[in-house]
Amino acid sequence: MTAFFRFGFLYPARSRRAVLNLGLICLLGLLFWAEGISGAKAADNPQQLKSAIEQQKLELEKTRAAQEKTRQSLKKTQQQLAESARAQEALEDQVAALEAAQSKLKAEANLLEQSIQALKPQIADSVKLAYTLGDQASLGSLFAYNDALTTERNLRYIKILLAQSMDKMAQLDQATRQQAHNQQSLLDAQAKLNKAQNELQKNTAKRRAQQAEQNQLLASLSSRADEQSQHLATLLEQKKTLDAQIASLNAQAARERAERKTQAQAEAQAKADAAHARNQQAKPERASRSPTPEPAEAESTPDEEASPPTAAARSGALPVVGKIIRSYGAPIAGGDMQSQGILFAAPFNSPVRAVAAGKVVFADAMKGWGNLIIVRHPGGYMSLYAHNSRLLVQTGARVNQGTELALSGQIDGHEAGLYFEVRHGNDTVNPARWAAYRAVSR
Repeated sequence: MTAFFRFGFLYPARSRRAVLNLGLICLLGLLFWAEGISGAKAADNPQQLKSAIEQQKLELEKTRAAQEKTRQSLKKTQQQLAESARAQEALEDQVAALEAAQSKLKAEANLLEQSIQALKPQIADSVKLAYTLGDQASLGSLFAYNDALTTERNLRYIKILLAQSMDKMAQLDQATRQQAHNQQSLLDAQAKLNKAQNELQKNTAKRRAQQAEQNQLLASLSSRADEQSQHLATLLEQKKTLDAQIASLNAQAARERAERKTQAQAEAQAKADAAHARNQQAKPERASRSPTPEPAEAESTPDEEASPPTAAARSGALPVVGKIIRSYGAPIAGGDMQSQGILFAAPFNSPVRAVAAGKVVFADAMKGWGNLIIVRHPGGYMSLYAHNSRLLVQTGARVNQGTELALSGQIDGHEAGLYFEVRHGNDTVNPARWAAYRAVSR
């Protein structure tokens, strides 16, 4: 019975802990969902590509860890449900036992009621007989029709009858109290049973709700892990494509420099040979004169030809007339990533101009970058202009500072502008470290 009374308080502490754990898991799910949105935007913004890949790997690991934690929580909830099922079976056994006890109490109550109903006439008969004998004994003694022995015998009978009547009255009173006690015990047991059943039903419903939420969360995490894996693969593919393009451009530039160097050496050698031939044919008197060296021609390359700043450069309109909404190194996605370039907000189809003179080495659409312009400049620098709505130059074109390259487009789903990035070799650098950009951004 003690165990039964305790049954109404099944697993209260565990229920609270389970609710807290579920709350933490849901909060973690929300955080992952919020980071997933930032990760999706990273794929659309070229400046986040490198850091987005590492961040995506980290998020994928977090998601898998959350999956494992949810599986463990789900396993624990299933165990608790199994315990609840066993407790339900035990409660049903107790219900059956209580119902049997109820039936027994009802049978006992019926017997007590029958005994009470049987005792009542017996008591009445005994009282009536005692009254009759007493009346007769009194009259006999009064009129002396009987002797003293008869009177004494009648009085003894009366005493016995009265004692029997009192005993039956006591039995009746005991039966009545026992019946009332049994009925109260029956009511108390039924109340405890109802309370235990209600508590068990609440706990079972709570466990099943937790199980459903955890199953849903696990499915969501599994779906998110798949999406993150696909997104990571996309980012890696985009990075691979861009790195290959940059490496190809750098290799092409190296080949062009080597060709120019070879050509310059050949021209210098040809000039030297020609000068030597002229010296051999010259007259002796001229041979005695000191030769006057010809001025050396400065070696320059078309890609590195500079031009004076234009009016657009002096007005600070390079690379686009707009407002910087994210600078280089600014935190992205809650501080987990940093911007690799500068994001400008500008009206749609605003002119995009070259920051410095150079050669257009790429002018085409690239996945993840939109319509992209890459200009090579002196000193191994490259400037990138991404997410354009329209390209105004072609690959191979020579441009000056301020030359219109393209028209700005959408930088994300809701805002128009331009993404600008500076690279030195294959690495991104802060545009403020590039003298050409510093000159036009003052």
